Formats: sequence, C-alpha cells, structure tokens
Amino acid sequence: MKLKTKLYLGFGTILVILVLISSIVLYTLNTQKNNLEVIVQNSYERVSIAQALKSNAQTKARFVREFFLNDLGEKDYLEEELKITKLIEKSNILFNELSVLGSSNLNSIELVRELEHLNGLQDRNIAVAIELLKEGSYDEAKTLIIVDNASILSNLISGMDLLTETEEEAMEQLLENSLETYQSTLVLFVILVSISFVIVIGITTSVIRSFSVSLNNVRNVMMKIPHQSFDNIPRIKTELHNEFDDVAKAYNEMAEALERYASTEKNYQSSLEEENWLKTQFADVTTSFQGAQKLSLFGKIFVSKMATTVNATYGMFYFKEDKGYRGTATYAAEQEDITGDTMILKGEGLVGQCALNNRVILLDHLPSDYIVTKSGLGKASPTHLMLLPIQFEGEVLGVLELAKFETFTPLQQRLLEQVCLSLGPNLDRIQYHMEIERLLAESQVLTEELQAQSEELQQQQEELRTINEDLYKENILTEEKTKELEKIKSDLEQKNREILLSSKYKTEFLANMSHELRTPLNSMLILSEILSENNDRNLSKKQIEYAQTIHTSGKDLLNLINDILDLSKVESGKLEIFPEEVEVDEIEAFVQRQFTPIASQKNLNFEIVIDSNIPKIIITDDQRLKQILKNLLSNAFKFTNKGKVTLHVHAGSKETNSKLIFSVIDTGIGIPSHKQQVIFEAFNQLDGTTSRKYGGTGLGLSISKELAQLLGGYLAVRSEEGEGSNFSLYLPDLIESKTYDDLPLVAATVEDTMEIVSSSADHIKVEDLSNKTVLIVDDDMRNVFALTSILEKEKMNVLYAENGLDAIKKLEATKIDIVLMDIMMPKMNGYETMTEIRKNEKLKDIPIIALTAKAMKTDRQKCISAGASDYISKPVDLNQLLSLIRVWLYK
Repeated sequence: MKLKTKLYLGFGTILVILVLISSIVLYTLNTQKNNLEVIVQNSYERVSIAQALKSNAQTKARFVREFFLNDLGEKDYLEEELKITKLIEKSNILFNELSVLGSSNLNSIELVRELEHLNGLQDRNIAVAIELLKEGSYDEAKTLIIVDNASILSNLISGMDLLTETEEEAMEQLLENSLETYQSTLVLFVILVSISFVIVIGITTSVIRSFSVSLNNVRNVMMKIPHQSFDNIPRIKTELHNEFDDVAKAYNEMAEALERYASTEKNYQSSLEEENWLKTQFADVTTSFQGAQKLSLFGKIFVSKMATTVNATYGMFYFKEDKGYRGTATYAAEQEDITGDTMILKGEGLVGQCALNNRVILLDHLPSDYIVTKSGLGKASPTHLMLLPIQFEGEVLGVLELAKFETFTPLQQRLLEQVCLSLGPNLDRIQYHMEIERLLAESQVLTEELQAQSEELQQQQEELRTINEDLYKENILTEEKTKELEKIKSDLEQKNREILLSSKYKTEFLANMSHELRTPLNSMLILSEILSENNDRNLSKKQIEYAQTIHTSGKDLLNLINDILDLSKVESGKLEIFPEEVEVDEIEAFVQRQFTPIASQKNLNFEIVIDSNIPKIIITDDQRLKQILKNLLSNAFKFTNKGKVTLHVHAGSKETNSKLIFSVIDTGIGIPSHKQQVIFEAFNQLDGTTSRKYGGTGLGLSISKELAQLLGGYLAVRSEEGEGSNFSLYLPDLIESKTYDDLPLVAATVEDTMEIVSSSADHIKVEDLSNKTVLIVDDDMRNVFALTSILEKEKMNVLYAENGLDAIKKLEATKIDIVLMDIMMPKMNGYETMTEIRKNEKLKDIPIIALTAKAMKTDRQKCISAGASDYISKPVDLNQLLSLIRVWLYK
C-alpha cells in the first residue's frame, strides 16, 4: 500500500471519529439548550405571570373595597373607577400572555382555565357592583363585593399559588433530565476518544515504519556518493511502490545531471588551462624582446623563443627590405641554409607567397630531403612546416618559418598566430627606432657644425641680453602707459554711455521737432501751392512769384528736415536698407532725367560713361544709391561754374572690395588736401564763405558717407584746389557680401508707399469726388483750413472734428465716406480714435487715412495696427492725397 493511501485512510478514519464526536456533542448541547429555553422562556415566564396575576387580583380587591367603603367626591370617584378598569384590563392581558406561552403539563393548562374563569367572575361582579352603586343600591353592591368576591378572591389566590408550585416542579424535572443527558454524553465522548486514540496510534506506527524503511534505503544510497568526484554516482532502485519511487527517480535524474556537469566542468577546466598556458606563453614571448632596439637582435630572440615554445627543430625569420624579404635570424639551421644575401620577392616560394597573401601556410608530411636538423648524435628531417606573416596596418613586415617533427597542435597554432598578429607594432617601432638612430648620427655631424656657429651666436646673445635689459625697462614704461590707457578706456566707455543716452534724447527731440515743424509746413505748402496755381485768376504775376517762393522755401526746409532726420537715423543705427536688383541702365536714366536740365541751365557739359565690362545688375538699395549719387552730382554741379561734370561707372575689384565704382568727376573749385576729411563731417564745408556763396548745410556728404557704409561700401575723394574733384563710391554686391546676411526685413517707407500709390493711381480712372463726404479730424485749424480748401475745390463735403471723441459722435450721426485722421490730438489721439472706430460694427469698414507729422520708421506700422487703411506723412503732397482718397473711395 502506498504511503499516501495509508495517510488518507488513517486521517480519514480520524476525521470520521471527530465528526461523530462533534455530532454527539452538538446534539447534547442542543438538547440542553432547548431545556434551558423551556425553563427560562416558558416555565419561568409562567411563574412570573402567575405571581403578577396574584398581585393584580389582591390590588384590585383592595381598590374595590376602598371604593365602596370611603365617601368619595365625584372627581375621586371617577379616578378610582378608572384605576379599577385598568387593573381589570391588565389581568386580561396577563391571562392572554399565559395562554400564548402554553405548557406541556395538562394539569397546568386546566388550572389556568379555572383561574381565568374565576378572574372573569371577579371582574363581572365588580362591574355589576359599580353599576348598582351608580343606581343607588349600595347595600346590594356591598354584599356582592364583600361576600361573593371574597370567596372568589380566596380561590383565585390559592389557584395562583398552585400554578406556581406546578411550574416550579416542571422546571426541576427539566434540570434533572439535562443532567442525565450530560452524563450520558460524557461517557460516550470518553469512549469515542479512546477508540480514536488507539486508531491514530496504529495508523501512525504503520506510516512511520513504512516511511523509515524507504528513507533508510534512500539514505544508504546517498551515503555512497563519492565526495571528490561526480563521475560515477550510485542509483536508487525504484521497487518501493510508494512515493519514494518519485524521490528515487528525481535523485537518479539529479545524479545524471551532476555527472554531465562534472564532465562539462572537466572540459571547461581543460580549456581554461589551455587558455592560461596560451596567455602565459604569449606574455613570456612578447616581453622577451621588449628591450631589443636592433632588428638582428630582435629576430634572434624572437625566432629562438618561438621555436623552443612550440618544440620546433628549425626556424627562420625574414624581414622586409625595400621590395623583398631577407632572412635575418635562424634557429638550428645549417650554414648552407642561411641565405642572408638572398632577397625573396613577394610571390616567390612559400615565404614570398605567405607575404603576398598575408595568410598562414601549414604543410604536413614534408619530404625527407626537404629540411635536415642535425645534432651531435645524428640528424633527421622535420615533417611539418608552418609559415606565418607579421603585418602592420595592412603591410606584411616579416615572415616566420618553423618546422618540427610532430604536428602543430591547435593550441600551438593559436599561440603562433596571436604572437605574429601582435608583433607588427614592435617591428614598426624597431624600424622607426633604427631610422631615428640613422638620423641621429647625421644630426651629430650637423651638431658639430652647429657648435662652431653656436660660439658665434654666444657673442651675439651677449649683445641681445643688453638689448633685452633696455627692452625690459621700456616694457615697464609700456605697462604704465597701458594702465593709463585702460583708465582712458573706462572714461571713454562712460562717455559712450552718456553719448548713447544723449543720442536717445536727440532721437526723441528730432521726432517731436519733426512733428512741430511739419505741422505748420503742411498748411504753408498746401496754401502756397493753391495760391501759385491761381485758379481764381485774382493774383498778379508778382504775387504768384511770392507764393512760388514761399512754396520753394518750404520744400527746401522740408528737405533740410529730412536730411537731419536721415543723419540722425544713420548715426543711431536705425536707418534700414532694402536690397533689391538694381539695373545700371535705370540708374543712368535716373541721373539723366535729374541733372541734364541743371547742366543745360549752367551751360556745363554732362557726360555719363559706362564701361562695357561691368555687370548690368547689382544687388543693393536702389533708393539709397540714388540718394548718394544725387548728393554727389548736386555738389559737383553746385561747385562747377565752367567745364564739365562726368559720371563714370566702371568695374570694381577684390583689392577695393567692390563690384561697381561710381565716380563723379568735375572741373570745379577743388578741395585742399587738408580739408578733404573735414567735408565728410556734419554741418562742415570748406570754410564759412562756401556756405554763403554756394548755399547748403554741409549734410550731403556726411549722409552719403554713412549711407555708403550701410551699403557695405565706402566713399573716396581725390582733389586738387582749383583743378576739380573726383568722388568715388565703391559699392559691393550685397548678395555676395556678408553684410547682406545681417540685413533685417522691414516694412517699406512712407515714400515707397506713396510711389506705389501714385503708380497705381495712374492706371485708375480718375473718379469724380463731388458730393463725397470727408471728415477731417485735426486740432490744428491751419491744417483744417488748408485741407478744406483743397477738398472743397474737388466739390467734396467737408466736416471737421477737433478730437477723437467729437469724430466718433459725428461718424455715428452722419454718413461719412472717408476720414482723414491726425495723430497728435488732445483728449483722444488718433491711435485711440481709430481703435474705437474699428470696434464699432457699423463703422469698421470706413476708409481712414492717417495724417502725421512724425517721420520715424515705426509710425506707419503703428497707424496700420491701430486701424488705419493707409498712411501719409506731413507735409501732404496734394496729388498723392487726392490719389489715395480716390483709391479708397472706389476700391
């Protein structure tokens, strides 16, 4: 029988006995529980109710006697009657509870019925007596209560006592029954426990005996396992037919695994020993020739060491020289085998083939007359040959040839291959060292020659030492000057910060001054132009000339303001340039248009010479290039009274760092050499008489110089006093210049916009402006008057608002076709007004043209961002303004 079956059988029997004992115990406990419930919940409760009924009957009799014997008032009478009624109801409730509890004793049941009947008689007599008392039959009622009810009460109390005794006897009987049941259960429990104990001992003994036999069998086999080796481990026979058969099988499998592990470990140990031998021999061989600096010594040590390590009886080492390989060292070779003077070429023989293929050659079963190894006792022929290349960076530097009587083992082959593989850097090092020694010998000869020169230099060194001492003193003075320069530098940096701050204030001043100057200029130019046109034919010729003079003077003042602003922008680094393709032919046409009339007026010859080898297009800022040429040519015509003015356009060069050169040559008054740099400074001319005689502010050349630098070029001047001048603009191509990479992309200027608008307007049919309503928003009545005069001539309806708040009210109250919006106004400026207008759904599409006297580069973008449809700067060009109005009214 299996151990598992025995365990199941034994523990199953124990479990059955435990279940049986538990069932008996549970049954006994349940019986005792039921008896106690009967005692407590039934008999004890019946006794309690009987006592309560007895007490209730006595109390009820006492209340009735008092009720009839005492003289009560009406109120007390009702209260006593109510108490008696409650006692009657309570007795009825108690009898109902007694009936519900029931009883297993028939005598008790019969007695309860009799008592309930007596209680009913008592209650009826009391009720009858109360009714008689109400009717006035006091004596009858008293007789009924005192005589009849007294006997009923006596019987009722006796019955209650009898019921109590009966129930107490029943309780005692139940207790005796419970005790007998407990005694019987205890005896049965002892018997069953004794039987279980015997069965458990029997099963345990059987299982232990079976387990011990199987375990001893396994233990005996395990004790036979050898401690030193796992090659032959004993096995356990699987004949027990129990669970130990599985243990035996697992042990046998473990034994097989251990035997396999032992075999693997032996193989691994053997490979480790071989690897250890390989590394040891490799280290021994590679360290044996570390100190060798000569190729012959290296070869002898190497071939000798390798031959003895692998038990070779013959060895030869070949080293690369020029185009072939020469034997430099041997091991156990005969004199006739040493061919030191013979050069073996690549591919020649086995040595040459090994060098050519850069591969190992291994030959077995050599002929008996191939190689002979001799000793003092005899000679024999090796039968195995191995040739190995020694290479460095893909080039074979040498070949090792070994021969032996036995086969080269795989381990020996690995050692030879590893050593030869690592030998290349050593050979290269030795070769390099030998080359150094050769060069060293040559250098020693040179050193001796230099020694003589050194003695000569020694004397020169003494002289240099004296010079160095003088230089040291000068160096100290230089350091002191350096400290002074650093202090000056610090002061200059402070000045620079002050200048930058001053430049900022100057920029703000110029912006505000531009506004203050342009505002009156706007009205002056508009009104003077209207007067000079004399449309009403009411002015004399002299008056028209006055108006034209006023208009021309205003234009000159405007140009002066623009020059000052341009100079300020250039100096502050805020003037932007816009690279584009500029055609040289277009520049020629521009200059021709601008200055041919001036040349004719002054009776001067004007020539434009353009070389044929120049590029036709250059990448630069067209506007700024024209501005520079205009300034240079204007000066040339201004200071030339006879002769000619020439514009020569020719190719630049790498030396001048330019692609084109624009030279303006005149035959004018010329410039003295000491004044040629002064003229490029702002507000400077040759002398005070120049300004009085020729006019001008001295800003043209200063602006031109700065603009040229912004375009990546520069201005140069050559002149002699009385002989004329040559101003040359050296201009690079911005797309080829590094300057182009740093140029920002910005919005077009106002002038660019006006040119575009004017150009566009030329292609638009001139629409009638009559009956169109325009709202002028401006706080300056001069501007309002001037603009009103122009617009009313076009038969437009002109409305006027002094500020933004007034403008919004008029826009909401009146249909307006277009708005001319000033920027600088009180209460609400132009930016705020345009923003509020665009927020209004009804007014958001109305055209708004911003008019501002500020001329800084950010003003246009600020106006557009605030809600302006377009932008025009003051002083207003009348034709441009009318063109803009037509564009936006008929867009």
